[in-house]
Amino acid sequence: MLDRVRRGTDGDDKWAQLTEQGRRILELIAEGQANQEIAQQVNLSDKTVKNYFSNILGKLEVSRRSQAAAYVAERRVRGGQ
Repeated sequence: MLDRVRRGTDGDDKWAQLTEQGRRILELIAEGQANQEIAQQVNLSDKTVKNYFSNILGKLEVSRRSQAAAYVAERRVRGGQ
């Protein structure tokens, strides 16, 4: 997955697919926060955060929380944030 991000705009296209709220949730996930903590911070239910995260995984084409966090880290290294 990181190879695709390094090659070019694939990662930027994926970032563009995320809503503002989805991006915020993804950033908090990358910081290592649990769903409950995120829910409290963004004033959503735990279930809603889980739904957002499921959609985020699909849009990023990854299946693990750690892969989503790695995507954010790689994007930061590239100066995308």
